[in-house]
Amino acid sequence: MAEIAGLALGVPGVLDILIKTCQEGYVFINEACDADKVFENYKYQFSVEEQRLKDITAIVTTRIEELKHETEKGRFRLITSTLIRIARLFWDFAELEMLYGVHTSFTDEAITKPSKRSRIYRSIGLKASKKHTNNEHDAFNIGSAASALRNLELDEKLQMATLATLEPRLRSAIDISSRLKWAFSDHEKVQTLISTLKEYNRNMKALVDGHNDKVGMTAVVGMAAKNPPHFMVPFPKNEGFIGESHITSWLEAYERKRIEDGKSEDTEHLRLALCGLGGIGKTQDVLRFIYEYKNQRPVFWIHAGSITQFEADYRKLGSLAKIPGHDDPKKNIGLIVKQWLEGPQSGEWILVVDNADNKLDFYPEPTSIESKGTDTVSNVIAYDGIAEFIPGGSKGTIIVTTRDREVARNLANQNVIIKPELRPEQAMKLFYQHYSNTESMPDDTAAVTRLLMELQYLPLAIVHVAAYLDLHRSITISRYLEIFTGTKESQQRLLSKSHHINWRGKNKNAETILTTFSISFRQLRQQSKLADSFLQFMACIDRKAIPHDLLLKIRLDGVEDELLICEALDKLVNFSILQNAKIDFGSGHGYEIHSLVHLAMQTYLESEMDTALNKASTLLANTLPDSKYENWVEWRVYLPHALALLENLVENLVEDSEPSADLCMKAGCHLQELGRYSEALKLYERARKLYAGLFGEENTKTLEAMHLLGYTFRLRGLLKEAQELEEKVLEVRRRTLGEEHPHTLSSMQNLANTYGELGGRLKEVQELGEKVLEVRRRTLGEEHPHTLSSMQNLANTYGELGGRLKEVQELEEKVLEVRRRTLGEEHPHTLSSMQNLANTYGELGGRLKEVQELGEKVLEVRRRTLGEEHPDTLSSMQNLAATYKELGGRLKEVQELAEKVLEVRRRTLGEEHPDTLRGMQNLAITYKKLGGRLKEVQELEEKVLEVSRRTSGEEHPDTLRGMQNLAATYKELGGRLKEVQELEEKVLEVRRRTLGEEHPDTLRTMQNLANTYAELGGRLKEVQELEEKVLEVRRRTLGEEHPDTLRSMQNLAITYRLLGGRLKEVQELEEKVLEVRRRTLGEEHPDTLSSMQNLAATYKELGGRLKEVQELEEKVLEVRRRTLGEEHPDTLRSMQNLAITYRLLGGRLKEVQELEEKVLEVRRRTLGEEHPDTLSSMQNLAATYKELGGRLKEVQELEEKVLEVRRRTLGEEHPDTLSSMKNLAITYKKLGGRLKEVQELEEKVLEVSRRTSGEEHPDTLFSMQCLAITYRLLGGRLKEVQELAEKVLEVRRRTLGGDHRDTADAMYNLALTLYYVEHTEEAISLMEEAACSYVRIYGSDHSETQDAERLAKIWKDRRRRGFY
Repeated sequence: MAEIAGLALGVPGVLDILIKTCQEGYVFINEACDADKVFENYKYQFSVEEQRLKDITAIVTTRIEELKHETEKGRFRLITSTLIRIARLFWDFAELEMLYGVHTSFTDEAITKPSKRSRIYRSIGLKASKKHTNNEHDAFNIGSAASALRNLELDEKLQMATLATLEPRLRSAIDISSRLKWAFSDHEKVQTLISTLKEYNRNMKALVDGHNDKVGMTAVVGMAAKNPPHFMVPFPKNEGFIGESHITSWLEAYERKRIEDGKSEDTEHLRLALCGLGGIGKTQDVLRFIYEYKNQRPVFWIHAGSITQFEADYRKLGSLAKIPGHDDPKKNIGLIVKQWLEGPQSGEWILVVDNADNKLDFYPEPTSIESKGTDTVSNVIAYDGIAEFIPGGSKGTIIVTTRDREVARNLANQNVIIKPELRPEQAMKLFYQHYSNTESMPDDTAAVTRLLMELQYLPLAIVHVAAYLDLHRSITISRYLEIFTGTKESQQRLLSKSHHINWRGKNKNAETILTTFSISFRQLRQQSKLADSFLQFMACIDRKAIPHDLLLKIRLDGVEDELLICEALDKLVNFSILQNAKIDFGSGHGYEIHSLVHLAMQTYLESEMDTALNKASTLLANTLPDSKYENWVEWRVYLPHALALLENLVENLVEDSEPSADLCMKAGCHLQELGRYSEALKLYERARKLYAGLFGEENTKTLEAMHLLGYTFRLRGLLKEAQELEEKVLEVRRRTLGEEHPHTLSSMQNLANTYGELGGRLKEVQELGEKVLEVRRRTLGEEHPHTLSSMQNLANTYGELGGRLKEVQELEEKVLEVRRRTLGEEHPHTLSSMQNLANTYGELGGRLKEVQELGEKVLEVRRRTLGEEHPDTLSSMQNLAATYKELGGRLKEVQELAEKVLEVRRRTLGEEHPDTLRGMQNLAITYKKLGGRLKEVQELEEKVLEVSRRTSGEEHPDTLRGMQNLAATYKELGGRLKEVQELEEKVLEVRRRTLGEEHPDTLRTMQNLANTYAELGGRLKEVQELEEKVLEVRRRTLGEEHPDTLRSMQNLAITYRLLGGRLKEVQELEEKVLEVRRRTLGEEHPDTLSSMQNLAATYKELGGRLKEVQELEEKVLEVRRRTLGEEHPDTLRSMQNLAITYRLLGGRLKEVQELEEKVLEVRRRTLGEEHPDTLSSMQNLAATYKELGGRLKEVQELEEKVLEVRRRTLGEEHPDTLSSMKNLAITYKKLGGRLKEVQELEEKVLEVSRRTSGEEHPDTLFSMQCLAITYRLLGGRLKEVQELAEKVLEVRRRTLGGDHRDTADAMYNLALTLYYVEHTEEAISLMEEAACSYVRIYGSDHSETQDAERLAKIWKDRRRRGFY
């Protein structure tokens, strides 16, 4: 009775102590969880269990009286024992403190407590401060604590002596628990703790409510069981399982939701399904969860991969559980087991239905089985379906694994978990679990990373490959990866290797990665013919970004019903063969296929692949649109599939077919639009061969393929190849279709275009174009679209021929008028005509305002109707930018347009598309015009050249243009003339060889190289020969009055001027050019005005015609002011030229000053302070101030500013920087007292010129001349002065001849030096020679002639009188 009394009196106290102990443990865990967001989920789960414990406390409090009775003593013992174990559960993790180095704990209330943050940091293993570590009150005696808890253990029969002995022990446990510490680093331990807490709390609830029958006593208190629950699981625990169990995570979330919704904890029947790809680890996920429940409740594992397996495992279950009737072969074992599991005698259980993959096994269709049959149980199960024998009722948990989402949904309703792929770090860990080679190479980690990406983190594939490599160590991981990524055949061979995995079971031992998926493919074929057809189609195309819209369009098997198509595709998704994906096209709905699944599809269909590929070719060729811009969005997603299909056709050696040729043509057309010419050529050639093999060489389709092949050859710059094909096509069409057939006329036009690009055959081009136009006018009418196209082509030819711009204008105005009337103002063809006419007006000159209006109109309409980023809109932007460039003063707008065009092309076409490269080049030209951005220009042009070289080849026209443009930029940058020469000589050599000596592009290159030779100096004879050659060819092939011929005359005139002594020939050439341009282009055409300016410059040099110079330049200025505006760059240049002329005329320096100040003001405002043209204006104004006198300080400031900017922006050695040094040196000379600075500047200029341009370059010689004069002024260095002057004269005589003005100047300067060193006879003789040269160059009345004659006369007179 004493024991009973003690028990009764102690019950409330004992329970209160135990509950407080457990709650303190929860409080600590919650605080620890606050320390890191990683454990937010754990924190939540702990709080849920804490709340449960509080709920239990409330119930216990209300039932204290019941527990006083002896009959409740057993239940009391169970409750107290369980609470003790909850308290102990926290302590079991104290060992982790030692493992993770945690040495401090909570202090007693009497001691000053550290902050909450500090306590938590220490609790998760962070090192504590010395202050707390050394505090004796913080010491944690693990040994005594463990001993105290051991004293709480009950014996096997749950007997306690008296409450009097139990209570002190409990108080000791509470005291220890209040100091509990727990290192959170071990996630697996945390998960185990949570699971155990849940189980204890669940059973506590049942105990408190008095439902002892629902809880196994030993399970509650964690004692060893005499009769452990059934555990029918055919696989061992996979100790190497990677990651978390998704089953466990789902059940935890399910429990949270139940509590949040306030639902009862009463036991209920629960089903959930884990769905995913074969080999993704579904079975292992379930095993991970199941082994957590071993010995806690019965677990039964049923294989449902077939009816036979299902029946066998149900019989095994019946035998294990000793279910009555299980051993009677005539009784339906399915029904027996189902009824037993639903009945009360089975208790709480877990049933795993593994590999529930075949829908027809679970839900047979009426037509799939003829009759139920009576012979075997298997027939009955097959007829009714396995689903009929899955238990329901109000208890038990069923977990289903399946590849088929439809089966998952039918069996588990909404409780379906989709098994995700492994994360990269998990995949890496799994690989190294099965690959133990410690001698692996240093680069293996990178190779493994790539290999795992190739396997797309599929666990089964990772294990197979790792095990294979572990067995075959002579193959390195890098080498395996190399073989694996080599060919599809290599992949198939490697992935067909079988490997035994002990935890996959006996039936899976010989399984390969590829055969794993064949199960799904076979089941799919049984269930849906249409889904199987889609599988075959998708095995032939690319596995990524498969548009749902495309699959609707192809009308596979003639099916157009969208519902049927969607059902078939959903079937593939449900089988995890397809994965839903978002794509940027149409509805946005698309699909992807795992790379190994795609490979397995092709392997599975091996014997049927030819049929599947031919069928896919027909479907895709009939579905793909044409390659118009409006279809580019579709093509962006369709093209990879077309190319993949074409590649598969080749790999599988499928016989030639018309659809595959059609597919080559369609894909080739789009590749051509994208500028991927090399790929397009391959497809066109393949189509040509296919058509020729099927229909013959002269079939219409064969000829069309040849035509497109020729056109692409032309785009790629392979003009000879293009010519041969187009001549062949024209010959066949003329013979088979007749001279006037539309296809024949198209061939004529194509050949004409090729002849035009080949050059030197413009007459033939004209004849072909006129022939096409005449036939089309006669057969189709004046206003037919084809006739109008012919007019435009002929207009282009007339433009190339030159001198026929009026006819070009008339043709284009006619085309525009008809298109406006018949198609409307905003039709694309009308807009093209406007643009063509605008270009012609631009060439005619004087109509830039009309050009601008047309260009702005075209751009506005295209922006509105086609969109901002349409290729035609971008072309219009580019054309308008060119017009603004010509108009001048709008370079910022030009820059914005050019940058916009380039940005869009980069984004829509890619960095290396030909149109993108053209955009880069146009922007580079704009930056050149803006000035000060030559480095950016260089970067853009080097990029263009690098891409062209790599994608088109060293000798492609675009590559050669890139070389020429970069050479021009190097020229402007200065100091790189040798590189310029090399580039231009390379371009010339290739063009001579590929285009011929007389092609227009070859001639342009000759001219460019001639200009470079002129700048290099000392090669004027070669310059003359090149330019005379260019002029001779152009006169013969283009005619005397062609614009290019006139340009050659002008260039040759400049060379003659440089050579000296040929100013009369210069005058004749320039007068000829001006006369022709006045007559053919008009008085006010830009080219005519340029000719006036050039002729004025020649008259200046000839001397004695300054009035004519003035009249020409005033005329040029007046026209430019009126047609281009006051601030146009050309107008400003004219002002500057006229200012120089006024200076030469004398007496008009004020007007010179006003003009130059005006030019400088406008350039500063429109171009900026540091633009090259602005700096030139500063220099010119400085020269004027010099002449005006009295403003040398302003001159010095201007020239110092110019020099500073050029040094900073162009570099110390740029030609313009050197010119500024020379000018400043002259100014310092005039200022006086700074001859040392003058000497330093001039020596620097000479040193750079010698090094960069060579000893005999004109600039080097001029620098020698200047330095000689400075030495003369400094005095005492007359020997050096004489040597320099002699050197200059010797080189100029040898390279320029005796009658060149520079040679005459050198004679004059050396004569002065000789006179100073008292070599009077030589000085007089040389000065007389200089005077004779000036007479031949300028005439006897020129100032230079008269000055030399005067000095020679004075010196002779002084000699005669005896003065030296």
